[in-house]
Amino acid sequence: MNKPVISFVMAACKRPQFAMVALQSLKRQTVRDWELIVSPDDGEDYSALEHSDSRVTVARSGAVQTGPAHARNRALAIASGALVGVLDDDDYLEPAYIAQAVAHFKSDTAKFATAPTRYVLDPSGAVVRQIGQFATMDIERFGHQFGTMHAIGRREIYPQWKPGFAEDVMHTCKCIDLAGGEIAVLADANYMLRLHPGSLCAVAHCEDVSRSYNNLLAKLPYEMSRAGAMQTRTLLMQRIEMNKAFSGHGSGLHYHQFVKTRGPMFRSHRARVTE
Repeated sequence: MNKPVISFVMAACKRPQFAMVALQSLKRQTVRDWELIVSPDDGEDYSALEHSDSRVTVARSGAVQTGPAHARNRALAIASGALVGVLDDDDYLEPAYIAQAVAHFKSDTAKFATAPTRYVLDPSGAVVRQIGQFATMDIERFGHQFGTMHAIGRREIYPQWKPGFAEDVMHTCKCIDLAGGEIAVLADANYMLRLHPGSLCAVAHCEDVSRSYNNLLAKLPYEMSRAGAMQTRTLLMQRIEMNKAFSGHGSGLHYHQFVKTRGPMFRSHRARVTE
């Protein structure tokens, strides 16, 4: 049996209706050579996804509420594709996503890549903002996005996720570091990320979020190069500063609406400080 060109890992938790939408976005890909490994973390039955498409495998473990890092790692352990990507259970991909990845990784030197992320407000479908509009990304540039961009990479070097706060952000920093400090951004391969009313940035107290970032500052979860670790710590400090600014802004803006307007000024201020 031929192995797929790319394996997508999905941590699934209490959103089966969205998981089916995510699967539909894979079915619409211009490249059909893929597999989806669904890793339930809620004890629910996701066999409907397998019945919907033979390219779907459910990683059955009986694990419940172990967190997205553990769930993704269970999926990663059985992924067979030459490449690995992430597709969360409530997100979806634009049709050229896989084609862009395949074209990029034809180069033997390519280790990792990422794609722009569009934040979509659920249930309206309105795009709140889009990040990653550049050709390449290092950790510093990633930090200035104040958002998430999942890494695509070769399976033999793709790292596991470390459980904990902001595990997706920290994982991407690790991938950038493994690539030597910079990865390509696949311009036409947009990742569509749903924002729910219950999303962390919408419901959590900024003080709690900043405390979690400070805990990461105290001890990074990954071994990294000196430059990568320094840039990652700067990223975390910038997020703490942005949380403080958001906590005190006093308007009715959603976090990502606030960052969209404040981010450019924040970056300009940081540039002046470091000149």
